Parts: sequence; structure tokens; C-alpha cells
Amino acid sequence: MPLFKTLYYGHLSPYASCLMSVITANTSPFLFLLTLDSIVNHLEEGPLRTILYADDIALVADNQEELEEKVQLWQRALADNGLRLNVKKTKFISSEQCAGSILDCQGETIEKVEEFRYLGSDLSEEGSVDQAVRGRINAAWLKWRESTGILCDRRCSRTLKGKLYRTVVRPALLYGSECWALGKAQERQLHAAEMRMLRWACGWTRRDRVRNEDVRAVMKTAPIQLKMREQRLRWYGHVLRRPEDHPTRLALDFEAPGKRPRGAPRKRWKDVIKRDLAEVGATADDGLDRMKWRQITRTADPATARD
Repeated sequence: MPLFKTLYYGHLSPYASCLMSVITANTSPFLFLLTLDSIVNHLEEGPLRTILYADDIALVADNQEELEEKVQLWQRALADNGLRLNVKKTKFISSEQCAGSILDCQGETIEKVEEFRYLGSDLSEEGSVDQAVRGRINAAWLKWRESTGILCDRRCSRTLKGKLYRTVVRPALLYGSECWALGKAQERQLHAAEMRMLRWACGWTRRDRVRNEDVRAVMKTAPIQLKMREQRLRWYGHVLRRPEDHPTRLALDFEAPGKRPRGAPRKRWKDVIKRDLAEVGATADDGLDRMKWRQITRTADPATARD
């Protein structure tokens, strides 16, 4: 640890010089994080303007010119610290109509895309979650097909199949759903995908005239809508318990500039949370108590419900 402190503050002591030759590959990730942390502190970017996770960096700007300037600034800062920006993997999305392109320091063009996957979640320039929902449904079907050796085996009990679905398939379907502002159409898509998986695992089709409630009772699985509500409220309570200057709290209280369009504007995440709170009979103040919040928001599967 003294060595890392010495490197972080930008100078070498005799002790550090002796140990430089014995640094192994195990310290490389830690040194990489120290380098990025030093670059961020030097650039003095705000928490909602630069988002980092491992070696993935997301830059936020108000216009195309500012974004190009930030990209070039980061590219020079990385080069000064022995790192290189991978231009081929760098993309940019704009919520406004941008006809031009962004150039890096070497004059290479950075591709503009309409959709982009960041940390496993699909982002759209329109701000909708349609692509994210479709991506999660495809990921869940992939997990389902990988588990067909049990899910489609008539020798396996439906209790075992339900447990496999809840632990393997459903997490892939719900990944990132705590941040979605879902509408009725997206909820129907997720509901239809889940019911098809459960019915096929039971060996039933719609022609068998088995109700959805009976399928869920056999597989001991709660409705997907309730599990998504549980995840949203769990994340909401986690954010509420953060300090007011934490990036997640700043993002929660952030208001986009400009006026919302007339008519029926697109549903915001706050609007979905407000509806969820009304459904469970809770308030934001309840989220400050972790244990109480867990009891209020938890939706247990029939297999794990307790009297």
C-alpha cells in the first residue's frame, strides 16, 4: 500500500524504486484504476458528465461541439498516461438531429449510431426502452435454450423446472429493468415471453386451455410485472439512502432542460416509481429504513413465500 500511495501522488521514493521491478500482473488492474482516477481528477469532470466503469467511459455533453472537444481532451490525457483510445469501439448517440460527425485528435471519424449497448443495456437515441426490452427477451431465450436439457425433460419435476427458471432464465430477462420506464406495451411483451417459456417447460400450449394463474402456481413463479416492480423499488430505496451529493441522487433529482411536449408525454422513470409507491402503499420516507422497505416492496415467489 505505501507503494501505491507513492505512485498515486506522482513521485517515486527509494523504497518504490526498489519495488518497481517486482510488480506483477496482479497489480495491473489496480494501477489502471489509479491512472483513470488521476485523469478524472485532472480533468475535473462532474459526476453526471463522465461515467466510468472499468475501462468503459461514457461522456455526456450538451452539444456536438462540446462532445468532440471532450473526446479529444480525453484522448490526449490517455495518451499522456500511456493509454490509447480505441476509436473503432467508440460510438456516440445524440438525442438531437446531428448531421455532422465527431473527429478525434488524428482526424478519424467516430461513428454515430441510433442504438448502442453499454454495460449490457441497450441505449437508444430516442430514449425509449423498446430495444432494451427486446434485447433482454432475446438474452432470456438464449438462457432458456441452454437449459432445455432440464426444462424440456419430462422426467424432471415442474418444481425443479420452476427453480431453474427463477435462478437462471428470469435474471437474464430482468437485467437492468430497475432503470426502465416501462409502458403497457413493453410489459405485455415481457409477460408474453415469460408465459411462453413457462408453458413450454410444463409441456402445455394455448390449446390446452390452462390459465396463466395455474401455470404460475405449478411453476411456483410470481408474475414478471411484480418482480420488475420489486426491482425498481429496491433500487429506488437504495438511491434514497445515498448522500445528497452522490451521483445516483443527483441523477434522481435531475430535470432535463426545456418543456415537455403537449398531449400525452412519454412516461418518465419517476412516474413509474410514483405508480409503484401507490400500489404498495408506501412513501419515499419509508425507503430510509432498509428493513421496513424490504418488507414493503418484496414480492415473493410462491415457492419462497412464508406464512
